[in-house]
Amino acid sequence: MSAIAITGVGGSLGRRLVARLASVADVDRIVGIDRVPPEGVTAPQFAFHDADPGTADLTDVLRGSDVVIHLGGGLEPVRDDAAVRTREVDAARRVAEAAAAAGVARLLLVSSSLVYGAHPDNDVPLTEDSELRDTPGFAAAEHAVEVERWLARWREAHPELSVAVLRLALLAGPGLDTVVTRAFEAPRIPAVRGHRPPLQFLHPDDAVEAVVHAVEAGLDGVFNVAADGWLSYDEVTAIVGRRSLEVPEEVAYSGAAGAYALRLGDLPPGLVALFVYPCVMSNATLTETGWRPRYSNRDALAALAAEHAAFVTIGRFRARWSTVWQGAAATAVLVAFGLGRWIRRRRRRDTVGA
Repeated sequence: MSAIAITGVGGSLGRRLVARLASVADVDRIVGIDRVPPEGVTAPQFAFHDADPGTADLTDVLRGSDVVIHLGGGLEPVRDDAAVRTREVDAARRVAEAAAAAGVARLLLVSSSLVYGAHPDNDVPLTEDSELRDTPGFAAAEHAVEVERWLARWREAHPELSVAVLRLALLAGPGLDTVVTRAFEAPRIPAVRGHRPPLQFLHPDDAVEAVVHAVEAGLDGVFNVAADGWLSYDEVTAIVGRRSLEVPEEVAYSGAAGAYALRLGDLPPGLVALFVYPCVMSNATLTETGWRPRYSNRDALAALAAEHAAFVTIGRFRARWSTVWQGAAATAVLVAFGLGRWIRRRRRRDTVGA
């Protein structure tokens, strides 16, 4: 029987992971750590601990756990840079240190494909041996690189711990609200002139299964987690069901940076790089251990599109299309009413003048 501690259980991936681990026969205790409890989780072996992993000392909470799973940044559209850094960088360091102090045997860090960055000379596909590189203007990517570089040094000083790192492709599927899903809610999908990079996705259920597999198989080391292959840019726009808007590269970057700086939108300007250069991974290392994705890139993106088709995001404005059309209709009625009154008054004045 085993005890597992999970940080970040309040998020979409955390909720799914707790529910899935609760169904594993030899897991008899799950400790969830976050500021917000996971909705709908009623498993008898689950206990919630209200704490911020980025600021709290979790040593006592983690003591007695066989495995600690740290769910990294979730790409939520948040503008508080200090809070994001605490959540993504400080939390990873504090959880690792607390796990070592508590005598935990195994640590699993959920990271991101963003550690590779989107660059013109990227390997297609990227492997676990590919270089880690920052993406300027994309804090989540910069933080992921910083955490992994720190962890690589840290684990050398802690050989007593088994450490696994799972680099997830961009999550796409139901129940997600991230900077990526918001980008696909735009009236037009951004297209940078002269660039049509491949894009790769991962269904959240496959992400959960990869974590569970890593725990059950006792994996150690770094593993890419992605659906098989990738999609062309044109396939992505067709699946999402929204037309693309092509702009010059310099306009794409400067426009995104300006909108973000002026707080006209919550999408980081570095996100543009994903629509310019490739960042797709090989999942061969993980599949050789026995894990296989259930969902294709197309399946994952189609599930996302089905759920988000009802929404439109323009800058910081996000609403259902039905609300937009209702507002537009109401505005049209008011304009028509006002115009009608103006025309009647004008006719009366013309009649009196005659």
